[in-house]
Amino acid sequence: MESLVDIAFQNAFKVAPDAKIIKKEYRNVYGLNVIMMQITGTIQGIKFIYYGYYYSNQIVSYQLLTYTSQNLFEENKIMMQNLLNGLVEY
Repeated sequence: MESLVDIAFQNAFKVAPDAKIIKKEYRNVYGLNVIMMQITGTIQGIKFIYYGYYYSNQIVSYQLLTYTSQNLFEENKIMMQNLLNGLVEY
């Protein structure tokens, strides 16, 4: 999973050279150990926050990502978390 997170950050950095990881932690969602990562940056003059979950096992990898402008993050955070927390493995 760490490699998946590193690749996601590298991809964000390609489009937003000022990208920074502001938070990264392990979480357990319905029995799945995921990494939550928040990245800030600027694309075409718009300051954004990517807020996503990353999961990987020997068979599959998931990147579930939400984003919004930085000034709207707190307003949308609960809705974004609810979507991310819907991640289940079948």
